[in-house]
Amino acid sequence: MTVRVLIVEDNLINQTFLSTLLRKYGVPSIVVNNGLEAVNFLKTQSVDLILMDIQMPVMDGLTATRQIRTQLGLTVPVVAVTSNPEYEARPRCREAGMDDFLSKPIQKKQLEAILERFLPPKEEKPPVIDQAYLLEITGGDNDLLTDLLSFFKSELPANRQALFDAVEQGNRVEFDHHAHRFRSSLNSLAMVNLAADLKKMEKNPTLTDAEIGEQLKALFHEISAGLKMLDGLIKD
Repeated sequence: MTVRVLIVEDNLINQTFLSTLLRKYGVPSIVVNNGLEAVNFLKTQSVDLILMDIQMPVMDGLTATRQIRTQLGLTVPVVAVTSNPEYEARPRCREAGMDDFLSKPIQKKQLEAILERFLPPKEEKPPVIDQAYLLEITGGDNDLLTDLLSFFKSELPANRQALFDAVEQGNRVEFDHHAHRFRSSLNSLAMVNLAADLKKMEKNPTLTDAEIGEQLKALFHEISAGLKMLDGLIKD
C-alpha cells in the first residue's frame, strides 16, 4: 500500500520543508494551497494523513476539516499545523474534527511521533536477489555467475528501450511480449521478486500507460541495485 500525506499549506517555505522532510522518511506527499483545494482533492482521491494549516486564504483549515468530516464523511486523520498558542488553538481544532497538533516551527521529533501514530507500518520490501535461488542456479560457481551477469548487462539497454517504447506507443501487445521475455532474464539472475512485479503489469487493464511507465522506472531502479549486489558477490 502506498502511504500518502496531504499537505494543506499556503506558505511555499513550509510546503517545501514538510514535503522534503517526509521524503527523507520515505513518505510520499501531495501539496495543495488551501482548504478548498484540499476538499476538492479528497472528493476523488484518498490519503492516509492530512497535515492541515489553520490560517489560509480562500478556505481556512478549520472550515476545511469540518467539510471533510461532514460533507465528505471521511475519517482520515487530520493534524492541525498551527503557530497559535495551545490554549487558543486546541479546543477549536478538536471541535472541527482534528485529531492532533503540530506546532510551528515544526520539530522533527514532533513529526516523527505523528507519523508513527497515524500512518500504517511500512511493508517490508522483498529482497532484490533471492540468494537461495541464485545458489541453486549457479551452484556457487562464480565464473557462471559472471557469464550470466555479463549477458544480462549486454541485453539490458535493448530490453529497457523496448519496454518503454511499447508503453509510450500505448502498444500493450508489444509490451506484454517484451515483458514476458525480460522476465526470463530477471529470473536467470534470481531477481524473482522483480520478475513477479513485471508480470503484474502484463495483461493488466486496470493500469494506465502512465502508471505502467512509473512502475517500470521503479523496476529498473531496483534492477540497478540488484546488479550492484551481484557485482559485489563476484568480487567477494
